[in-house]
Amino acid sequence: MKTWVGLLVRSLEGESETYFKDQERTGYSRARKGFQLDFNFKMFQCFLKIMGEILLESAHKKKIRLVDLWGEIQELNEILLKGHSVTATSFLKTREEIITEKITYLQEIYDFTRKTISIFDLAEIINLILREMTAFFKVEESLILLYRNNRIQGIYTDPPGQETPEISEIMERVLKEGTPLFMDEAKDIFQEIDRAKLKRVVSVPIQAHNRCYGVLALYNKRRGFKFTDKELGLLDQLLYIMAVALENAFMLEEIEQGHQELRLLTGKMITIQEEERKRLAADIHDTLAQALTGISYKIQFCRELVKKNPQVLIDQLDGLIKTVHQAVDQSKELISSLRPDLIDTMGLVPALKRHIENFVKETGIRVRTQLPKRVQTPSEVNICLFRVAQEALTNIYKHAEAKTAEFQLQKKDDDLILVVTDAGKGFDGARGIPWMKDTSRLGLLSMKERLEALGGTLKIHAGMNRGCRVEAKIPLRPGKAHGEN
Repeated sequence: MKTWVGLLVRSLEGESETYFKDQERTGYSRARKGFQLDFNFKMFQCFLKIMGEILLESAHKKKIRLVDLWGEIQELNEILLKGHSVTATSFLKTREEIITEKITYLQEIYDFTRKTISIFDLAEIINLILREMTAFFKVEESLILLYRNNRIQGIYTDPPGQETPEISEIMERVLKEGTPLFMDEAKDIFQEIDRAKLKRVVSVPIQAHNRCYGVLALYNKRRGFKFTDKELGLLDQLLYIMAVALENAFMLEEIEQGHQELRLLTGKMITIQEEERKRLAADIHDTLAQALTGISYKIQFCRELVKKNPQVLIDQLDGLIKTVHQAVDQSKELISSLRPDLIDTMGLVPALKRHIENFVKETGIRVRTQLPKRVQTPSEVNICLFRVAQEALTNIYKHAEAKTAEFQLQKKDDDLILVVTDAGKGFDGARGIPWMKDTSRLGLLSMKERLEALGGTLKIHAGMNRGCRVEAKIPLRPGKAHGEN
């Protein structure tokens, strides 16, 4: 107020332009801060009233006639009226600029949304977002760190090129902390946006529906760019649209992946069925069918011996009994290959022990086991985990080229956890789902499907020349599925 009165006095002394410029700035400031126009008018009226009372009191005390001051009063009134007019004009002009800015922002958000929702391919969405952010915020480079399935899937840039390590480190920090970070021209990193008007790096998480989809970074290598609360407010709205677009793209990819998995699994199941039928037919032909044929011949021979040579008949009957026993044993082996009898009679742990013993004898691969004495589990859980164990050990023999393996089964809380680990050649787990890259690994998909049918989960940790770890987890409490609270 003191400054304003000082400027007003100076305007009466002939320096009115300084006062009017100050009133123009006042109109701009009040419009930006959200004041209403009538606030200026009320202040103007209030000042006139106070000035009138001061003049009357001064004239009364000093016995001055107001008519003698009329010229000065009229000049002051004209300056005040013009100053009020300048303030009001500046206020209205600024409000119009604010409205125009908001309309422009809304139009840009609408255009960005329209473009984004019309694309469903993940790579195209990322490229579009990067191009739009580079152009919209007028920066040299935009980057996206994509986060999916609890790991970083990659960092993408516009224009395409080599990513800067220091920017990658900032983005990874934003991902970890979940809050925006800024770098000024002195390369200091901070969280307070108003600490520096010009930024070299702005890095913000892409979030929606309590989930993080990655991090967006805006970057200028040569000089800082303006980025304040206003730009951050707009970016926040664009980030939400990005998150929804990425969420939709992920969902569509997962649906398509599910369809592909189903097709692969269906084809594999048909192949397995045909191969199993072929194997069973060969086994029955080579064992049971030949044994039954031999029994048939011996029965006919015995019929003839009843009349001709009863003494030889006893020897033949003994041999026949032995052949029958062999046929029974062969039948049990065939049945056991379809479903191990120990699972139903003794339980999961004995069945696993026998299978591992047979596996070691047949393959020469040493398996270190850690098994409980017994576990009380439903029949469907037993057969599921047994088949998972079978497939995991088979994969080690076929693909891992490992000499040793570890096999662990444990009960933890309400879950039964099976872990099979090898130190073999492994595979590149970062390149995506193994059965989508290599159809010879469809056994992993069948394991996943078996477990998910009972509310369980399958986790695969692998790396090139770093072995493979298969973890199967299945809930024992009825109605519990993993992912539930």
